[in-house]
Amino acid sequence: MATWNRNVSMRALRAFCAAAEHVSFRLAAEELFLTASAVSHQIRQLESALDVQLFTRSARSLRVTNAGQTFLDDLK
Repeated sequence: MATWNRNVSMRALRAFCAAAEHVSFRLAAEELFLTASAVSHQIRQLESALDVQLFTRSARSLRVTNAGQTFLDDLK
């Protein structure tokens, strides 16, 4: 996780931080004045750029992975 891809957008980083703090795409979207779908899309792009899964998603829940928590800690 130490290497950064320069194609990572600030929008995606903001979406990730908000989603990780709220543990919710919906609440992150409200904070960022976006839709939950837009937040999810930004995070998928970030995961693809970093080649790491940041969240574990299930039908009605979201959980930050260990890699996601490490990344969040590094961003702060």
